[in-house]
Amino acid sequence: MLFALGLGDRIVGVTVNCNYPPEALKKEKVGGFFLNLEKVVSLRPDLVVLLEDAQKLEIKKLRDWGLPVYTINPHTVEEVMNAILELGKITGKEKEAAKVVQEMQRRIKALPSPPPFFRIFLKKPRVLIVLGNHPLVVAGRGTYLDDLIKRAGAENVVKMEASYPQYSLEELWKENPDYLIIPQGVIKEEELNETRFQKLEAVKRKKVLFIEADLLSRPGPRVVEALEKIANFITTK
Repeated sequence: MLFALGLGDRIVGVTVNCNYPPEALKKEKVGGFFLNLEKVVSLRPDLVVLLEDAQKLEIKKLRDWGLPVYTINPHTVEEVMNAILELGKITGKEKEAAKVVQEMQRRIKALPSPPPFFRIFLKKPRVLIVLGNHPLVVAGRGTYLDDLIKRAGAENVVKMEASYPQYSLEELWKENPDYLIIPQGVIKEEELNETRFQKLEAVKRKKVLFIEADLLSRPGPRVVEALEKIANFITTK
């Protein structure tokens, strides 16, 4: 988000997972999923931006140490856009933030509709996003991935309220989604030849989308790119 606002020259540190844009690779590293808090402090930042759900302990410690911390916690595309606007206000980049959000909104409005078959029968394509293989982990209700599915004109087959629940084979076969979406690296394409997947209509009809993992796992301006890929895949397959 911060790079999208034109703040690259003011960013003093990132995590080892921050690989976009390429400029991020040149920044000081402050850890990965678990932050090196001493390193963060040593960089003397004016603002530390963290994900609330993922870094609660780090947030508390840094605030206890007197560092200014701003947290984001988006569960929908709308909340991603709101977070961008808020960061724009905090960093003096309101115009840039508004421009980023307007472009996101423009692209969302241009998304294609589901295929005619589903529109004729007043059905929504049923989608499953698989995030883990052994065990199967899927995107549940109330997550921003669930919101991506809805915005693409489809329905999440997962009925559990948990954000990222484990999924049994029985549940997988019972729900039998029309489309599977899998981040690259989670399941190899040849693994779809296994019996557990061959029973699925999505696999039989080759309605499986392998998508860049970063597009799905990082709630920022590029979520629109993920949304476009999902919507276009559902429309053309």
